[in-house]
Amino acid sequence: MLRLLRAAVPLVLCVAPVELGTRLALAQDATPVPEGSGFGPDTFTGSGLRGSGALTDDTGTPAPPAAIDPNTGLTPPDATAPQRPALRSTIAPQPLSTAKARVGPPRLPALAAYPSLSDSAKLRAATLGAFVPPVGPTTAALPLDVRRRPKPDPAPFAPIGYTIGTVRLTPFIEQSLGFDSNPDQTAVGVKSSAFSRTEGGFDLLSLWSSNELRANMHGAYDDFFSNPAANRPDAAGTIDYRFDATRDIALDAEGRFAITTQRPGSPELNVAVKDRPLVSSFGTSIGGSDTFGRLTLALHGTFDRTMYENGILPDGTVIPLGDQTFNAYGVIGRASYELTPGFKPFVEVGVDTRVHDQRIDNSGYARDSEGILGRVGSTFEFSRLLIGQLSAGYENRSYDDRRLRDLKGPLVDGSLSYFVTNLTSLTLLAATSFNETTVAGSPGSESRSVSLQVSHALMRNLILTGTLTYLNTNYISSPIVENTLSETFKASYSLNRSIVLDATYSHQRLNSTAVASSFSQDVFMVGLRLQH
Repeated sequence: MLRLLRAAVPLVLCVAPVELGTRLALAQDATPVPEGSGFGPDTFTGSGLRGSGALTDDTGTPAPPAAIDPNTGLTPPDATAPQRPALRSTIAPQPLSTAKARVGPPRLPALAAYPSLSDSAKLRAATLGAFVPPVGPTTAALPLDVRRRPKPDPAPFAPIGYTIGTVRLTPFIEQSLGFDSNPDQTAVGVKSSAFSRTEGGFDLLSLWSSNELRANMHGAYDDFFSNPAANRPDAAGTIDYRFDATRDIALDAEGRFAITTQRPGSPELNVAVKDRPLVSSFGTSIGGSDTFGRLTLALHGTFDRTMYENGILPDGTVIPLGDQTFNAYGVIGRASYELTPGFKPFVEVGVDTRVHDQRIDNSGYARDSEGILGRVGSTFEFSRLLIGQLSAGYENRSYDDRRLRDLKGPLVDGSLSYFVTNLTSLTLLAATSFNETTVAGSPGSESRSVSLQVSHALMRNLILTGTLTYLNTNYISSPIVENTLSETFKASYSLNRSIVLDATYSHQRLNSTAVASSFSQDVFMVGLRLQH
């Protein structure tokens, strides 16, 4: 029985395609087969031999079954059997294979590399109208040399800078011309003027593997052609250095300065001076931080000096303003914990002392003071879409002069940047500060500001920026309250990395409860900026 099964498997595999081919050949033969001759497609029974199935004889009587050889499982030829007419088939009989049938799927041919044409050959073939074989392998594939495309430059028109040793210096200078409707920022005696503004500065960044040096400086001067008394400078800058003592311990130091001028109609300077008195401040911070896993502890000492220049009346009389000059000494401690890589809450506590050069000011008040503040907040970064810092707290300042009430109140500070798309961003700024004053009976002023800036790149080299700012200044224990609303629109067009054209319009409106202190101002300005 096993022998019969072993023989039947290869026989079926061999006979099936031949039988099908024979039937197709008979159906296509031009000579018809006589009806009743016994040779038709239904007479093939698939006995096991290719081309020799059991057929009927000439009389139509089925032939008797032949004996099967028990050794081979095949039907031996019968010499006495009647001769059958030859079948008209285009398929020649094939000898029976005695090889054992292979179990499993058929073997695949050996893999071979697919022939491909070079780019130049494909171009020539396409030019001549010849057939270009499809790209891709049929039986085998060789590794392709896929080279990564370079990432696009996120700031294609940013300055490159000069590499000096191991630091990179990025300088700039800008010359602008414009028109100011109220250069003095006063309510009476308004005198508009055209002006020129010259501004210069630089950024500095170290290229070290550890430690870091970073600096930002800029200064400008406004020259009013028709109102020289309104001429004024302004400048600001910071320089920071960080020394990585160990992997977890860092020491840092910062130096800073700012120069501005006093507004003639301000409550601190409510007289018509000849020139704008300067207000200069210089300061430094020194400290360090230590990291314990996700916990970071930082401690810094601060020192700042603010100096006020004397005012000069049109008749030459000097108004002493040096009684406002003071030094501030402080200590700030901060603890932060990294909950996630993008969320790092912190707690901050600080104390400071302000000591004036003139203990009793011109109004007869001792304005030396001591302050304490505390705030909680967090820095965060969510998928590079929303980054920034928010904090809230409380500050209290007490004065040596008991006639002056404590200057205290809540603190809200923050800086949020939301990148709507790669071309559009929103920036929200909030700040709270307690400032010195010379207003009689007032310990100081409380200033709160909020600003919203929208920036959109119409093209990679054309950026539009709109800014809306609101400032509220409240003089404690005084009826003076000032509210300032300003709007600014700026367009910057970069010709290349080194040349930028700027156009700016700003409107400012200050409403004050003080007499003759409110004003409005419109400024138009266009400029050329050179940078590297």
